Parts: sequence; structure tokens; C-alpha cells
Amino acid sequence: MKILLWGLVAIAVTLLGLFWFGQDSYAKVYHAEYVGSEACGDCHIINYAAWEISPHHNIANLPNENTVVGNFNNGKFFLNSDSQDHTVDAEPAVKSFQDNGEFFLALKNIDSDGYTPFKVEKVIGYQYRQTYLTQEEGGVLRRLPVQWSVSRGAFFAYWNEQEQSPESVHDLWEQMKPLNSAWNLYCARCHTTNLQEISKDRSHTRAQVTWTEIGVGCEVCHGPGSKHVDYMENKPLNRVMSLVNLQLFDKPVPYVMNAADHSQGVALSVCAKCHGADILRKRMEVYREYYPGYDNHGQLNDLSGYFTEAPSTPGREFPTLQVWPDGRPKGLGTLFRTFADSSHYEQTDMRCYDCHDPHNNKMPSSTGMLYSSPQSNEFCLSCHLPIKENIAQHTRHTPDSPGAYCYDCHMPKNILNQVSGSNHFVRSHNVGSIPNPLMSKTLGLENSPNACNECHTEQNAQWAVDKLKEWNMDGHLVDQSLHLNRSAVSDITHSD
Repeated sequence: MKILLWGLVAIAVTLLGLFWFGQDSYAKVYHAEYVGSEACGDCHIINYAAWEISPHHNIANLPNENTVVGNFNNGKFFLNSDSQDHTVDAEPAVKSFQDNGEFFLALKNIDSDGYTPFKVEKVIGYQYRQTYLTQEEGGVLRRLPVQWSVSRGAFFAYWNEQEQSPESVHDLWEQMKPLNSAWNLYCARCHTTNLQEISKDRSHTRAQVTWTEIGVGCEVCHGPGSKHVDYMENKPLNRVMSLVNLQLFDKPVPYVMNAADHSQGVALSVCAKCHGADILRKRMEVYREYYPGYDNHGQLNDLSGYFTEAPSTPGREFPTLQVWPDGRPKGLGTLFRTFADSSHYEQTDMRCYDCHDPHNNKMPSSTGMLYSSPQSNEFCLSCHLPIKENIAQHTRHTPDSPGAYCYDCHMPKNILNQVSGSNHFVRSHNVGSIPNPLMSKTLGLENSPNACNECHTEQNAQWAVDKLKEWNMDGHLVDQSLHLNRSAVSDITHSD
């Protein structure tokens, strides 16, 4: 029996040795080409299936009955001044229609009767709003001036509402002239995979660009995959040993970027490229040209040095990048910034995919992680063990009720989301920020919201201040000077 056992061990060791020495070696630093997401689906079946139904994959599409969410059955858009009384004589500023399976937006002419139709060549977005692009002779994909609001179920002049400017037919035509209306030269970096600008003119009226695939493909996050495919394709031994190396020896996946293999800043650069919109103008090309992988000097491409570079000037009002008068980020374009400002970014290894499913970005990484729930509490309390021992004492709320969940107080809804045409607030990602109603009392709730009054809307800021004092939490009531330049420290500072 012992001889048989030792024989089996010897065979196992021999096989392991054959596998170990039979695998192909691979370089740590590499440069590869883009191959497209379909090449990934052959092996990564589960992750590929999740990605196929994700907003990332479907963020940009060709127009058809399945991808167009707006009303193109003789739809109409009226200017604000005309919206109250759509009489028989009132003419819409924009009409929408279909013709032989193609989709058109027709813009009312300024100096003559009638409308100019624009064929829709691409549709961008579908969850909250949808943008429509038309192809110009010079190669520019031009953004058309009205978009579809899913929540309203109607067309709306997105940029007029963003900038709070008056609507007019003349202004709608003007909106197709700025540099940023040339979608494939401006916005496409976050809606395509491997965008390459071959040529353009300074006024953005001519453009020659290419991309590997439309939409956010696998290689946007994992880097160009040609070498990975070559290493794995028709080589079962390499596949088996790469898994063994990953699971047992903590080695990186061959020739592809996997966030878990790298530092927090390098990993989150993948997200920041598109979600970290709060950057200085001089960094735009750095972000545009970023891709996961190595530069020509063998260094990992890393955007983390720029995450918090743009000053959070109190009261800043740039469209989508607003800052509250108390210095906290306010606009949706600053949402990633709120996390980069947080103590959990600076002091822990917390990452976006701890909460968000990286392959289907609409879904949580696990049940309950994207809302206040026992599951999200458990995630937080797995580190904050002293609080877990007496959660009611910490929250001053009945367990499993509003106010007793970590997100309720430490991730309040104070980020303004205007993208859908129906303004609402979403959660700040400055994880660990502490409610400070004293700031609300000083500046007004409309200028400095706090988590207490977010739920207790019938009460004022003084009530919230009094409650914290009653609970011997005076240390959280910090004065204005600590908050005009917010940082990871200022949001958790306690006064003596």
C-alpha cells in the first residue's frame, strides 16, 4: 500500500514538473495590439456574457429598433417658450421621423421655411438619456442639439438646461459648431475602444479617426490583448499553468492587465480615464491617450497623480463639475473625485470593483452593495469591528432602519445628476465623511446639505446640531475654515 501511495506521489510530482517546465515563459513588460472583445469571449464565457448586457458595452450603437429609445414616430420638440401651448399653428423646433428603416432629426431652418433633416448614424446612451450623431462629409460625427430624456419620455435641449441658457432655433444650430460637438474628436474616447485620431483640423470640421470597436470593450480595462491571445490560443498547458500561477503563486495573468495585480492608483486609473472628469484642461490629452499597460519606458501607465489635482474651489459652477459653497464636490463629473478625496482611498486599498461589478457595471459586486442594506453594512463593518460590536450606540438609530446603515450617514446623496433631464441627487463616494450640520447652519442647507437633514426634511440644521450635541458628538461639528478646501482629512476631522 505504501509503495502504491509513493508511486502515485511520484507520478503527481513528475506531471507537475512536466507542466511547470512545459509552460511558455512570458515577459512582465510587454506591448501588444488590440484584437477586439470577441476574442475574449471564447475563453471568458461568464465574464463576457455579463459584459455583453452591460451599459459599458451598449453605451454606443448603430441606430435600429432595438437601440433607439427616443420617439422617432413623428416626434416633436418645442422650445420652452412654446411648450405651454402646442396649438395647431405652433411649429416644433425639431421633428423626428423614420424613413425606410433609417432615423432622422429635422431641425427648423432659421432664415427660410421648412426643416433640414439629419440622418442619425450613431446613438449614444440609453439608460438615462440618448444622444444622436450625424455623419458630416469631413468625417466628423456631429452631435445633434436635442437629446432624449428617458425619465421625461421626451426630447430636450440638454446643453441649454446644463448651462441654463435660453432656448432658440438659432442657438440649436449654434450648438453644432463648438469643438466639443465633434463627437468622434471629443467624447468618443470614453465611448469606444482604442480610439485613434489620424488627422483633424483645428476647428473640428474634418476628422479621420479609427477604433477597434464601438462601445467600452474588454481591452479598455484590460489593455490590448494580442499577446495574451497568442499565449493562450490552442495552448491548454499555458492556460492551466497560468491559472495555477495566479491562484497558488500570486503571479500576474500573462500579457494582460488585471486590476488586482496592481497598486490601487494604477488599478483605478482605468476607471478615472472616463469617470474622473474633474481634471485640468492641460491633462485632457493625458487622459485621452491613456490605456492600461506599459509606456515606452517600461513603466505602468498611471493617472493617479492627477486624481485630485484640480482645485475644488467653493461655489465653482462649471457645467457638471460644480462644487458646493462649502467646498465639497457637487456635480456628477466630480463623483470619482469624491472617492479620491476620501480617507478610504488614502488610507486603505479600497477600489471601485469592491462595490461595482466590473463586467456589468450596472450591477453590484455582490447582493446589496449598491444601496443601504445589511449586506453593505457588513462590508463596512468587516473593517470597523469596534462599531460592529454596538451598532445602535454608534448610529443612534434602530438597527436595520433608515439611518442605521453606513451609507445613510457616510455616503449622503449630495451629488447632482443632471444627465437625464430630471435633476436628482446620487450618493457621494467620499466614504467616511461625517455629517456636519454646523456648516449647513452657517451656509444654509441649500449651500451645504448634510446627511441628517437629508432624511429629516421636516427639521432644520439647528435641530441636527442640537442632536449631535445631545449625543455628545460635538467633535463632528467643525467650523467653516476646515472645509473650504476639502481633503481626505478635513471630512473626518474632529475638533478637540
